[in-house]
Formats: sequence, C-alpha cells, structure tokens
Amino acid sequence: MSAAPAGVRSRPTAPVPTDLAQPVVDVRSGAARIGAADWDALVEPPGFYNSHTWTRALEQTHGATPVLAATAAGRLVGVLPTWENTQPSGLFSLDEMTRGLLAPRESHVLWLGTRRSTVNTITCVREPGLRRRTLTALLETARRVAAGQGRSGIVWPYLTRDAAREIASCHPLAQEVLHAADAIVDVPADGMEGLEAAARSKSRIQWRREQRLFREAGGSVEWVPLASEICEKIGPLLARTRDRYGSPGGTAWMRRTLAGQMSSGVARNAVVALTRTGSDLSAAAVFYRHQDWIYGRYWGTSDSAPPYAYYALTFYAAVDWAAAHGCRFLHLSVPASPAKTARGARLSPLSLVVLPTGPHQETGEQALARHNDRMEEELTARNSPVSPAWPYCSNSGEA
Repeated sequence: MSAAPAGVRSRPTAPVPTDLAQPVVDVRSGAARIGAADWDALVEPPGFYNSHTWTRALEQTHGATPVLAATAAGRLVGVLPTWENTQPSGLFSLDEMTRGLLAPRESHVLWLGTRRSTVNTITCVREPGLRRRTLTALLETARRVAAGQGRSGIVWPYLTRDAAREIASCHPLAQEVLHAADAIVDVPADGMEGLEAAARSKSRIQWRREQRLFREAGGSVEWVPLASEICEKIGPLLARTRDRYGSPGGTAWMRRTLAGQMSSGVARNAVVALTRTGSDLSAAAVFYRHQDWIYGRYWGTSDSAPPYAYYALTFYAAVDWAAAHGCRFLHLSVPASPAKTARGARLSPLSLVVLPTGPHQETGEQALARHNDRMEEELTARNSPVSPAWPYCSNSGEA
C-alpha cells in the first residue's frame, strides 16, 4: 500500500463492529491452547462442566482432544471441544440413548461438548446476532472435521431443550433428539426446612425418618475442601462404588482423576461431605460449586456406613450447605431416577443435536417426533414433579 501524500494524515482503518464481525474458527490441540480467562468469560452459570479448568482436568487425566475456537474482531467468541467415543456404552451409547433411532451410526460420529459429560451448555458470546453466526461457524467446522475423518456426522449430547433448539436452528440439517432428563433441586433460602415446608406430608415424613435413622446410627456430616490428603482418603471409597456399578479403573483411576483436578485448579471449587463410622471414613460425596450452582459428582460408601448415608450426604446435607452458601440450584445429574425426584428434585429434559456430514438428515421428521413423544411419556410417567420445560415435543403446540 502506498504512503499517504505529504501533509495528509492517513485515517486508521475502523475496526469491524463486534455485532457485525464474521467469526473465524480454527482447531486447537486442546484447552491449554486457549486462555482460561477468555474461555471462562463465555461460560454460562450452569456450565461448570464446560469450564476451562474442568476441561483441563480431563485433559491431564485422559489426554487432550481438539477444541474448536471461534474468534471475531480480535476476541474469543466461542469454544467447542470435540472427542472420539471409543467406548460407546451406557450413558454414551447412541443406541441406548436414542432407543435405536441413531444406532446404525453408533461408531461413526464425532462427539461435541466436554468429554463424556452429561451436562453440556453453549460456551459462546451472548450478543444474539454474533452468537448465531458463531454457532453456525462452529457447527460447520465440526461438520467439516468429521467429514475429513470419514465420519457420518456430529453429535452434541446432554443439552437443555432451549440450548438444543437454539443449536439446531443454526443449521437446516440439524435435529434435536430427546434422550434423558437432569435431576435438579431448586434450593430454598432456608434449605431443607423450606423444602420440607413445601413438600407433601408423605414426602416430608419420609425425609425426616431417613435423616433420623442416619443420625441414630451415629451418622454425621463433615464438610471439608478437596485437598490432596482428602483425595487419598476418599479415592478407595469412590472407586469401590464406581466398580459396583460397572465403571472401570479402580482406585488408581480415581486418584489420577482427582490429581488432575488438583493440578488444573478445578479442586478449588470443590467441597466434600464426609461421614465416619468410629474412626473410619465410611461415606463421601464430592461437589463442585460454580456461581449459584452446586454439582454432585462422585459418591462412595463402605459397608459400615449408616443407613440412608447416600440420601443424607447427597441430598439433605447438600441442600442445607447450598442454602448456607448462597447456591440456588443443586445438580444431581443423570440418570434422573425416581429416588431423586422423590426427595425434592425436578426433571429438566435433555436433548442431543445430531448433524450429518452428508446432504440428508439422520432420520425422518415423523420418526423423530414419535421418538420424542415416547421419551416424554416415559420420563414423565416414571417421575414427578417435572420442570416447567415440559411438555416437550410435538404435542406441546410450540413451533
């Protein structure tokens, strides 16, 4: 470019307004390649499991996976981790998640969101126009990456209904599929006292009985930070319970996972509820706080634990702790069993978004509507109360 004539001041090029900027997406080798502060500035209040520190903890335990990073007007406007599901089973089997609707494509999709997370949120700028362009750019890039790997499509699971619909609206081939429900407790300011006051008499009697029997057996709850010495003590308890329900890895895996959290800094957000039987640690529950949410993540127990220790630690004591520390929501995660809703949790529907790499949608709209209706009926029939987000699907009358 030639210089301006002598005596004439050149005008600086005006920056493109953020709300008009076109996002550019590139593929980073992992979360470590993106600034933590820039990433976490995009995380929503319910998005703890999509935070930089949690993602880094997973990387340090299991290895880094590619992350899509969108920038516009010189700043980060969106991030989207990707991962390969090499063990499609249980909560991460498309066959089981969708009752066979997406089974033929089980092993040939690229997964989006935090690795093996049952909570995913949109980690993206809030400005509406830029947000939509950013989501569209992230989806298209993920789609191209998947196509380059010879995959049939991309799957973004465990999203709230609103998030899934917003994402699906950004691409004409994207579809949302109802596949699960979260269990969430709305925490009253006065904790269990307020929860009991609002409950039906039958539920209130049951809750008080369980707490009484726990105490009469010598049960008490102690809250401690997730420090290194605590990790060593609770590792075997947590691993024992994981093993009981078919999760591999044992104590070594559990301790490695907790060590990754210590290293990434995510443990600073963690608190642990402990119960002792005599001098022995007999039960432990690990929670993580993010803004006004608290997330129950790990649970472990021994045969010597007092009766109802699970409910005492993960429900009753957790509600009181949350209220005392200004948290409004206790997240109990999937599976959203009747045991959770029977103790004050409500259901919030979860969907996945599927987007093919080819020119046609994964499934017909009528088949999808039938699946979503069946899932709605199944979830609401087994559990109550439910979130105002229900009713969910085609019979809701929503566009």
